[in-house]
Amino acid sequence: MNSKIIYLLVFALYFVNNCIGQLNYKYDNKLYPTIYPNDLYKFMKKNPNAVLVDVRTPGEFADTSRFGSLNIGHLKGAINIEIDSILKDPMCLMQYQDQPIILYCSHSQRSRRGSKALKESGFKEVYNLNAGMSYLNQANSKKFPHKEEMIVSSLPYTNSSVAEIISLVEKNNDILIIDLRPAIQFEGKDTLESNNIGRIIKAINIPETEIKNRLLELEKYKSKTIVVYDINGALSHGVSKFLSENGFIKIHNILGGLSAIIGNENSTTKLRKRLLSNTPKYNILNAKEAVDFIKKNKKTLILDLRPQEEYINKSATVWKNLGSIKNSINIPYNEFDVKILTALIDKEGMILIYGTDAMKYCKKLTELGFSNVNCLYGGIWSIISNSANIKERKDDRLVLQNNEGLY
Repeated sequence: MNSKIIYLLVFALYFVNNCIGQLNYKYDNKLYPTIYPNDLYKFMKKNPNAVLVDVRTPGEFADTSRFGSLNIGHLKGAINIEIDSILKDPMCLMQYQDQPIILYCSHSQRSRRGSKALKESGFKEVYNLNAGMSYLNQANSKKFPHKEEMIVSSLPYTNSSVAEIISLVEKNNDILIIDLRPAIQFEGKDTLESNNIGRIIKAINIPETEIKNRLLELEKYKSKTIVVYDINGALSHGVSKFLSENGFIKIHNILGGLSAIIGNENSTTKLRKRLLSNTPKYNILNAKEAVDFIKKNKKTLILDLRPQEEYINKSATVWKNLGSIKNSINIPYNEFDVKILTALIDKEGMILIYGTDAMKYCKKLTELGFSNVNCLYGGIWSIISNSANIKERKDDRLVLQNNEGLY
């Protein structure tokens, strides 16, 4: 299958899984209790009869999914009953009805739907594990105690977190880093601005479509450490598997790719400047950085570029009604006139932009001489997800408005 099609399918699957689940937050700690990753190991020790239920597909559970980025291991001792089976017949878990049941998935969206279904079917002790496997893989031992013991995988290569990659890259000079994106993205010249987010400083560019034809020139690195990545992890898993099958023994795949390097809660602008080159001239902020930025810079001009119906929670597509950031101004992306904005706003003033085509307009403003342009990477959804799933970020939702009851 064409690699571009695979990328789009993976993105669509990720997007649907996340967006469908947004409405489920309103049941957290009301219909069912939630458990933070920080507390999971302690809970399991205290409740040895607790049952971990992985509601992902059998392929995801076994690390054999056709979508490589979904092969991220599973929790030790878990059983696999996918979400469709639970929604169709919650009684499929009847044999565990007298035990604590903890549901989890990749991003804690499907597991919330399953938790709701079980509680509504009369199960007494059902818990949703916040964040899911995508976060657990990125978490350090403080955020997820006993991580190495708890996550098991059958993959022939290593899925590495952002923190692990940073340590590996900075401490190991004898390393090959391969950027699998098309050359136009590697050079930061893609027509879609959201693809121009920089590259790891020491990386070379071998597009995913060329790996098989260039295998011979990589032979000299067979016994060396190789790091592979793309923009979001959609393609790098397949390449990691291919290299492993061809005798390469030290393959590290960056989980979530460049997007994770930017979006991870522990990532900082300072760290990215040390690790990445060819980044945009405007600032890219992840959810944590954006919330902290808003709190620190009270006079920031915050622009929401979504269509008006989304900004006022009137979209016919329910999951797009996410509320907005407090004190933000709605200028729909298709009405964004940089000339008018230039006449009205101090070019040295703080600006934070999020929503549709945010990076495109951040670039335009920067080219017009605005010196403090900041883009919220991942949009408002990234703040919602962090506040719902990460214990230390639960107060982040306080920067939002008109969102009560939407999740």
